[in-house]
Amino acid sequence: MKKTSLRIKILSGMLCAGLAFSSTGVSFASVTNNEITASVTSMDVKIHSYDKKAAKAKQIQMKATLDIVIKESITSHIITKTEGDKVLKYVNAKSEKNLNIKKDKKHKNGKCDCVKGGLFNDLVTDGILTQEKSDALRKKMYSKKTEIRTTELKNGLNILVVNKILTIEQSKKVHEVIINRQKERKETYIKAKNMNDKERKIYIRKMKLTYVSPMKVLIDNGTITKEQEIEIIKVLPHYFHGGHSNK
Repeated sequence: MKKTSLRIKILSGMLCAGLAFSSTGVSFASVTNNEITASVTSMDVKIHSYDKKAAKAKQIQMKATLDIVIKESITSHIITKTEGDKVLKYVNAKSEKNLNIKKDKKHKNGKCDCVKGGLFNDLVTDGILTQEKSDALRKKMYSKKTEIRTTELKNGLNILVVNKILTIEQSKKVHEVIINRQKERKETYIKAKNMNDKERKIYIRKMKLTYVSPMKVLIDNGTITKEQEIEIIKVLPHYFHGGHSNK
């Protein structure tokens, strides 16, 4: 039997779970062994550490999340159905354009001439939504992504425990360092956001030079082994874009 990619299965399960989220929030029940087994029996693919397949899975997840946010925003009267349809159509059109990004002469050395600020700024610039409505969607999108990532992290660590790759105590320690790392990233973003381009480049460069993988901390203090780190990254690649700890 081929080796099964737990990471892809978790993403697949998250998309299905995401479609069931209500506008009033999400209830996270404890995950039993049977529930975990049932959630990881749908795909059979080769494992890679944050490869093209993972990037594609993330893009699919993001689109599914946006679809949920749009539906909830229509239900709660933040935007109209017509506006919601326009946003989804706009996003699909931009996705198609991005598929041909390498053929576009405006993109050199992997960089794009696009206006800074991302999708939600573009929605305002191109007249799809007002600033107020775009900001409301941005806020809901962030909240929904956080809900989904929280569930993904919980399920991934539960699977590692069920498969006896981690102990319960080890999974708690891994969860703790990942959450702390997310808080640090948010603080870094907030600080860099208010800097000019020169200050931001210096600050980001300094952060990269002083960065230590949260997994390296756990390996160095004997909480987990290098082999366990490899299995953690396979299941939760989005938290470790740079791959294994090397500092």
